[in-house]
Amino acid sequence: MPTRDKADTRAVAQTVQRRVRTRRGAAEVEKAISDAVLAELAEVGFGRLTFESVAERAGTGKSPLYRRWPDTTSLVIDTLENLRAEPAEYVRTGILREDLIGFTHHMTKAQKGVKGNAFRSLLGEAHRYPQLLSRVKSEVLHPLFDALTDLLHDAAGRGEISSERLTPVVLEVLHALIIKRALLETHDLTRKDITEMIDEVLLPLVTA
Repeated sequence: MPTRDKADTRAVAQTVQRRVRTRRGAAEVEKAISDAVLAELAEVGFGRLTFESVAERAGTGKSPLYRRWPDTTSLVIDTLENLRAEPAEYVRTGILREDLIGFTHHMTKAQKGVKGNAFRSLLGEAHRYPQLLSRVKSEVLHPLFDALTDLLHDAAGRGEISSERLTPVVLEVLHALIIKRALLETHDLTRKDITEMIDEVLLPLVTA
C-alpha cells in the first residue's frame, strides 16, 4: 500500500510539472533556457555543458532545444547577447575623465554574479572553438571596444585630447587593460579601483 501511495505521489508531481511547463509562454521558456545556459557555463564550463543539463535546469524538455539548435555551440552562441553590457545605456557627461570612469563602471556592473562567471569561463575555453571565439568577439567585446573608441574620438573632437594620440597601438592597450581589469578579474572592481586605473594609466596614455 505505501508503495502505491508513493507511486501516486510521483504521478501527481509529474502531472503538475507538465502542467507548469505547458503554461509557460515561448518567451518565458526562452528566458529560462538562456538563464540555464549562463548558469551551466558559470558552474561547469562550455566543455561540459549539454542539452540535458540545460533542459533540466530550465525546467523544460529537451525538444525545444533540439528543434532550435543543432548543437551546444549554436545554443551558447545565441545566448551571448545576454553577456554583453549595452554601451548605449551609458549616458555621457561630455568630460573625458568622468566618462572613462563612468563607462568602465557601467561595464563592470553588467558583469557581476553568474553573468560574469559565465563570461570568464567562456573566454577561457573559446580559443578551442573558432566559431565560438569569433562570436564572443563580435557579440560581446567589439561593441564595447567601439563604444570606448567613439568616446575617445568625441573627446578629441572637443579638444580635450589630441586625435594623434589615438593610434591603433594606444587603443589596443586601452581595450586590453579595461577588458583585463573590468571583465576578467574575479572580484568586483570598486569605483576607487576604476579611478586609479583611469588616472594612472588610461588618461596618461591619451594625453602624453
